[in-house]
Amino acid sequence: MLASCEDVLNLNEVPRDRVSGEQVFQDEAFAEALAADLYAKFPFTSFSTPNGGHNFAGSLGHHDLGTQRGGSFTGCRTHGGMNINTDCEGLWDYEYIRELNFFIENIRESPLSENFKTQMEGEVKVLRAALYYKMQKRYGGVPLVDVVLDPFEEVPEEYTVRSTEEAIADFIDTELETAAGMLSEDSEQTGRVNRWTAYAYKARANLWSASIANFGTLADNRLTGIPSSRADEFYEKASAAARQVINSGNYSLLQGSDPVQTFFNIGVEDSNAETIFEKIYNGVEINHAFAHQNQPTPYSEGQGSQLNPTLELVNHFENLDGTFSTPALGPDNLYPTGSAPWDNKDPRLHATVFFEGSLYAGNVVELYEGIDPTVGGTNPDAVISEVGVSHNGKPSVGSASRRQANQFFPSTGFLLKKLVAETPLIPDDTERYNWKELRLAEMYLIAAESEFELGNLADAAMYLNYTRERVGLMPLNSGTITRDRVRIERTSELIYEGHRWDDLRRWRTALDVLDGQIVHGLRVIYHDDSGQYYFLEINGEATQREFRPEHYYNPITQERIETNGDLVENPGY
Repeated sequence: MLASCEDVLNLNEVPRDRVSGEQVFQDEAFAEALAADLYAKFPFTSFSTPNGGHNFAGSLGHHDLGTQRGGSFTGCRTHGGMNINTDCEGLWDYEYIRELNFFIENIRESPLSENFKTQMEGEVKVLRAALYYKMQKRYGGVPLVDVVLDPFEEVPEEYTVRSTEEAIADFIDTELETAAGMLSEDSEQTGRVNRWTAYAYKARANLWSASIANFGTLADNRLTGIPSSRADEFYEKASAAARQVINSGNYSLLQGSDPVQTFFNIGVEDSNAETIFEKIYNGVEINHAFAHQNQPTPYSEGQGSQLNPTLELVNHFENLDGTFSTPALGPDNLYPTGSAPWDNKDPRLHATVFFEGSLYAGNVVELYEGIDPTVGGTNPDAVISEVGVSHNGKPSVGSASRRQANQFFPSTGFLLKKLVAETPLIPDDTERYNWKELRLAEMYLIAAESEFELGNLADAAMYLNYTRERVGLMPLNSGTITRDRVRIERTSELIYEGHRWDDLRRWRTALDVLDGQIVHGLRVIYHDDSGQYYFLEINGEATQREFRPEHYYNPITQERIETNGDLVENPGY
């Protein structure tokens, strides 16, 4: 399924080096090759794709708990950049939808074997439904085109106007249920859709629609929003679909004696037992550069330290005893190591973030930004912090710190560890580990959130405890589970996997969290006299963040409306 069939169809002529549309659907190998091309074009929320196609890699770290190297980051989504002319990380791809529709219609009418046709149609139906789900997340209701339109005929109005968001949600749910019944249960080919992929997307999509019904506002024209009366229905569908995957027995949570290493391995171990669906890379024709762009700068060929976790993220994680706390910082609080203030937290934190003194492929990550030479106390004003200057034989700034004179310095004093494979100095565009689009842990979290919102607290706690117990956190019960606990657990498990921004929007908390936000980081100072560290809080970005009410949806944009006069802009733009 890694093969690409660029330009496999040319309906106007049939040159000798190409295959005609009629021929494609006369031969299973040709039909599978065309399907492989559709997989290659699918908009995974994924690592960077330098060879073209959709690229949403930046979205992995552009949210309330992350920023980008350099300190001057003003991302389109987090800093109010969306307007009637700017669609931040938009997805409006009706050319791709036409290709999906073309395949579905033609495979259905082909003379190939019924089993083959059913399987292939089911696979492409899932890709189409998942695409509409990704569009719903951005725009609400969009034009629903599920047939191949004749470009030489007038397009019927039903395909040029926006459907209501509710209608799009129902279409996605119905299509995925239908596709699930067409697909095999084979879970061996993780780069290919099966029955459980359909149910996993069904769980995701219905959780989204339930949240919009529960927390969103229904516009008068119903193009955005879903009636609140349907919230429970969508939560029930989300939970049921997630349980289909869980109870299938085809997947299991990755386990190991070291919870930090085990959790880290999930993101960089291809086709592990937890993976439901992944984008396959081979490091050559299909490659990415995620580790190259995010490994600590001393161990990168000039591109490292791109996505930086914030102090808010580090403090977000729960303590091992089930409590929450923020460590005391400042020069009066010395700690034996650069991670000590957070050593009693959820192990997933230490699989997600590099601290001062963490190891990367056996190399020490030095994030300290100065040495305090004061004897008998501390004095931040006396800190030595200059590249090339040492104190008692120790360089005054760490090799991966913000003080290094290069454009790739981290802005928060923390570096991203999660998803960054341990391959120092890997060349650009040569990486081959796969992107996990869907994994089992998310299904437990969807079931937990859905059951909580339905009022089934014991069931919600039971499902939430699967991911908690894997990393040694105290189990919850019907008396201790809360909405905040559900959301914190989801974030701790899925951060940097492309969910956080969407979660803030579907929960309708982004306005409170993001608007006016200033993210923070730390200056890590080594105190020479005691051999310990203290931490000084800093701003992680130079500007305040901005989020306006209209940003709960992306704009349709003036350009698209000028192209199709039947489109209506989203509220507030």
